[in-house]
Amino acid sequence: MRPIFILLGLPAFASPAAAAQEAAPTPTLSIAAGETVTVRIADNERGFILLSRTRGEAGGARAENTVRFSFSNMGGQMMLRTENGYARAFNYRARMFSGRRSANTSICTVLPNIIGFESWGDRIDRLELREPRLSDSAEMRCQ
Repeated sequence: MRPIFILLGLPAFASPAAAAQEAAPTPTLSIAAGETVTVRIADNERGFILLSRTRGEAGGARAENTVRFSFSNMGGQMMLRTENGYARAFNYRARMFSGRRSANTSICTVLPNIIGFESWGDRIDRLELREPRLSDSAEMRCQ
């Protein structure tokens, strides 16, 4: 006897873009040393929508309308690589953590469709990113 398979329907799998629109934004994004995270900025700019989190550097081209952060130790310097896939400049605030200690740190504007770098000589375990804002200004400011 031959088995009969009846296809009643396929489960609905959302694309990352559709899933991101359904996910609730988080007001802060924590990234540990050695991690890469990809996010969208919430429509109301009230936070980040996490799309992926991996250990190590992410490969491949950055997706349009996303930001990819990679935080790593580069020869004793802690480096945050920020890939801006938006057609607008991107600003945010950051707090650095080392053990139980923490402090706000300055961050520079990441211009449209480029890769920005921030570095610190301090030993930092993780960063907490907050207050993402897209801007039409092409002026790079560090604050």
